[in-house]
Amino acid sequence: MESFDIDICKYASMQDEKDIVVDLRNPDLFSFGSLPQAINIPLDRLGELMDLPYDRKVYVFCQAGEKSEGVAELLRQMGYEAWNLSGGYREYLKMILQETI
Repeated sequence: MESFDIDICKYASMQDEKDIVVDLRNPDLFSFGSLPQAINIPLDRLGELMDLPYDRKVYVFCQAGEKSEGVAELLRQMGYEAWNLSGGYREYLKMILQETI
């Protein structure tokens, strides 16, 4: 099976403003921080993903990157150009903390 994972830290350095970035974590976690330009569509509201435009790349992530892998696969099956941001927000936070030290 082909992998559609991109390391979240690598993506953060090449993010395009045309991309759709979806944070799948719950709203409480999202309110504490997320990737720039991310929108919050938690796992319990996955139906809202179907409202996303098909003509833009969609990148999804969760806390550790495991749940988002399945969501990216589902979106691909539905015709989206979707990618999982592996490592999740946890890895992104590690990167941010290392940059500030």
